Amino acid sequence: MTETLAELWGGLVVFGEHRYFGGSYPFDNQAKAMQKENLKYLTVDNVLMDYVGLVNMIKETYGASFKATIAFGGSYGGMLAAWMRMKHPSVV
Repeated sequence: MTETLAELWGGLVVFGEHRYFGGSYPFDNQAKAMQKENLKYLTVDNVLMDYVGLVNMIKETYGASFKATIAFGGSYGGMLAAWMRMKHPSVV
């Protein structure tokens, strides 16, 4: 449905990958990232800043600085979307 609506309205749908999951590690590899002393970088605030950077980079790349951005999700993703709106209202 999101792709259908994006196509209809000329939008872009992006699913950002959460740090420490998939291939997104702030270190050389997963094993190093999962060491206890390196888990301090796995915080909600850090994740939100990752998404702020991602949105800004996409807007710059596509010349869309003044276009609206909608954050959405379900479960934990929904919480991240709500926190983005609360903590970074100028971004989403």
